[in-house]
Amino acid sequence: MKTSAREKLRQERIQQARREKRRRTLRIVVGLVAVAVVAVGVFAQVNRSTATSFSGPLATVTPQQDGTVVMAEPGVSAPVLDVYVDFQCPLCKEFERVNGGLIKQIAAEGKAKVVYHPIAFVNPEGSVRAAAAAQCVPGSSWMAFHDAVFAAQPDERTAFTVDDLMKIASDVGITDPAVTSCIESQRYAAQVRQTTASVFASPEVQGTPTLLLDGRKLTDDEVFTSTGLRAALEEASR
Repeated sequence: MKTSAREKLRQERIQQARREKRRRTLRIVVGLVAVAVVAVGVFAQVNRSTATSFSGPLATVTPQQDGTVVMAEPGVSAPVLDVYVDFQCPLCKEFERVNGGLIKQIAAEGKAKVVYHPIAFVNPEGSVRAAAAAQCVPGSSWMAFHDAVFAAQPDERTAFTVDDLMKIASDVGITDPAVTSCIESQRYAAQVRQTTASVFASPEVQGTPTLLLDGRKLTDDEVFTSTGLRAALEEASR
């Protein structure tokens, strides 16, 4: 009887473990489905949006010691548009396709001060390498490098290599040995990791792309459509 009781208890524990495993699996599946639904919705919204372009002279681009990059006409200090991006983030690439031209235009027209924050979110290796490389690039070449890195973006599961980034720098005309040495050595990689950790410790930024307009987090419609972003900027400028 004792053996039978122990066997019964063992079988009950096995069944309980199986039930718990099924529940965990269901929770994971539900979570993945929810994430997929959000992603599909955003991509659908982006795909309905017309890309913007800008071919005029850019506003002054000034890299900062903290890794951010300011694009603004002299004397323009408001409104402030903070743009948090990851060079390996597919949605960031789509955001740039849709609104990259508009952002260049509003900065050139003196309608906003734009602050880029390259961080590492999607790929722990490639994202860091790309952001660290961008920090090496001077203001005169920064936007060309920024655009070229997004244009060359691999699948998010495939990390940018240092060689990839060196080639991109060469393709946009960066030949200064000090810059290429900085990219090759990944001088700013540790700073990128530290900055990323600090950014994600704040409640406002929990993914990329994230845009803050005078501290207000913009909605998906404002981020991923040119009409939405333009309306938000016009409202902030009043």
